[in-house]
Amino acid sequence: MSRFTKPVGVVVALLLFFPFLTKTFGQDLTDAIRLTKSEQFTKASSMYKALIRQAPSNGDLYYFYGRNFMYEFYSDTMNVSLTEMADSAKIMYQEGVKQDPANPINFVGLGGIFLIKKDIPNAQVEFSKAKALLPSKANKTIKMEPTKQALVLVEMALWYVFNNVHDTAEVFTLLRTAEKLDPKSPQLYIVRGDAYFYLLNDGSKAISSYNMAQALDPKSPTAKLRVGQLWLRARQYTTALNFYQEVVKIDSTFAPAYRELGLLLARAGRQEEAKKNFHKFLELSGNTAARKQFVNTLIELKDYNEAIVQLNEILKVDDSDNDVNRALAYSYFETQQYEKGLVFIRKFLANAKPEKIRSLDYAYYGRLLVKTKQDSLAPEQLMKAYSLDTSKSELISEAALCYTKMKKYDKAKEYYEMKINLKKGVPMDYYNLGKVYYSLQDYVNADTNLAIFNKMQPEYIPGFAWRARTKSNLDLKDPKGFNTTGYAVPVYEGLIEKTQSDTVKYMKERFESFDYLAFYHYSQFSRDQKLKDEAEKALSYYLKMTAVNPNDEKVIVVKPVIEMLKQKIK
Repeated sequence: MSRFTKPVGVVVALLLFFPFLTKTFGQDLTDAIRLTKSEQFTKASSMYKALIRQAPSNGDLYYFYGRNFMYEFYSDTMNVSLTEMADSAKIMYQEGVKQDPANPINFVGLGGIFLIKKDIPNAQVEFSKAKALLPSKANKTIKMEPTKQALVLVEMALWYVFNNVHDTAEVFTLLRTAEKLDPKSPQLYIVRGDAYFYLLNDGSKAISSYNMAQALDPKSPTAKLRVGQLWLRARQYTTALNFYQEVVKIDSTFAPAYRELGLLLARAGRQEEAKKNFHKFLELSGNTAARKQFVNTLIELKDYNEAIVQLNEILKVDDSDNDVNRALAYSYFETQQYEKGLVFIRKFLANAKPEKIRSLDYAYYGRLLVKTKQDSLAPEQLMKAYSLDTSKSELISEAALCYTKMKKYDKAKEYYEMKINLKKGVPMDYYNLGKVYYSLQDYVNADTNLAIFNKMQPEYIPGFAWRARTKSNLDLKDPKGFNTTGYAVPVYEGLIEKTQSDTVKYMKERFESFDYLAFYHYSQFSRDQKLKDEAEKALSYYLKMTAVNPNDEKVIVVKPVIEMLKQKIK
C-alpha cells in the first residue's frame, strides 16, 4: 500500500482554510463512516482515499479508513481474510500516527489490532499511549474538545466488544467516562448496547441503550437494526421483521437491513421476497463477501440458476476463493450442465487442502463423471466419498451401477454384496444384484435375490419380469428342446394378472408372458398329443400374442403352429 505524503502547498492551504475544511471534511468523513456501517466498503474506501489526498495530516481519516478494513472482515468472517484486513488496517493506523502524532485515535486502532489476537498486554500498551494524549490533570497543556475525547474512549470500548474480550469492567469504565464528556453521543449508547448484548447477554439493558441512541439520532438506522437482531436472537421473528422494515424506512440505502430481511424471510420460507432483499443488499454493498452470503442462501433455497449467475459475478473480481469452484460444480450439476460442473469440481479438488475436502465433493465428482459417460472413473470417486462418510451407503450402490454399465459384473456383484453384508441394503440393491447374477448366468442366485426384492416391492412390475426370465433360464428341456419343468409358469401368470390394469404400459411384459406360456403348454401337448387342454391353452396364449403385437417376428414364426393347433383341437 502506498505511503501518503504531505506537500508544503497542501499544508499552507490547510492552514489558510482550516475552518472551512474542518466543516467540509467533518461532513464527508461522516458520509464515509456511514458507508462503512452500511457495508458499502468499496465506496467508503474511495471516499477515505480522496479525503486523505486532500488532508493527509488528519489522523481521524486514517483511523476510520483502517476501521473500514476491519468492518469488512467482521461483515463476513468466513470469506474475508483476517490477516489481510488486519495488516491493511495496521498500515493505516501507523501512517495515521506518523502524520498526526498528537492525535490519540490511531493508537486506539493499533491496540485494537492486538485485541484481535487476544494479546491483551500489548493492546493495553497502545491504549495507554492513546490515553496519555488526552487532557488530564497531568496533561493540562493538552487541549481537546470533550466530544473528541469521548470518541477516543468509545472507540477503545468498541474494540473490546468487537473482539469479544470480556473485560466488562474496563469497557463500562471507558463508557462512563465518555458519557461525562459527551452525554449526547449516539455512538456511545450503541457501543453500550452492544456490550450488554454481546458480552453480557442482557437484552433488556441493550434495548434501553439502543433506544437512547435512537432518541439522540432518530435518522440513524443502526440502533433499530440492533434491536431487530436482538429480537431475532430471541426468536421473536415477527417483531424482528417489523424492526428491519422500520430500518429501511429510516434509510433506504442501509445495506445490512436488506441482508437481515433476506435471511429472516428465507427462514420463513418467503423465498422470492428473500431474494429481492438480497439483491437490494448486493446492489448497495457491492462487495464480494456479501455476494457469497447470498449464494449460500440461494443454494439453501435450491435456486441453482441464480447461484450460478452470482458465482460468476464473484469470479470476475475474485478467483482466489476455491469454495466458489465447489459451489459452481454443485450448481452446474443440479442444473444438468455436467461438462461445466466437471471442470469446476476438478479445479476445486486440485486446489483444495485435504482437510477442506468433504464426502460430498467426491460424491459430486463421481456423479459428474457418470453424467459425462466416464463410468470407468466414477467408482473410485464415489467410494472415496463413502470412506469419508459411511452413513452414505447409497454411494456403494452408485459405484456398483457404474460397473454394471461397463459390464464388469463381478465388480458390481462385489459392491452390492458388500453393501448387503453391511446390513445397509435397500430393496433396489437386491433387484440390481439379481440382474447382475442374471448377466453372470448364475440364475440360482439371481432368482434368490429377485425373490427377496419381489417380497419387498410387490407392486414393482420389472422385478417380477426379471424373476420370470430367471426362472425360465432354470427350466429343463428335453432332447427336442421342449420345456419340461415350467418353473416360470406361476411367475408369468402372476405377471399377467399384475399388468391387467394397464395393458398398454406393460405391453412388452405381457407379450413376453404370453410367449413363454404358449410355448410351455405347446411343449406339454407335443410330448403327449392326448393333452388336448394343453393344446387349447397354447393356442389361447399364441392368439393373445398376436393380438398384442401382430407384426412381431415371433408371431410370424408361430403362425403355422397356430394353424396346426386349430386343426388338432377340432
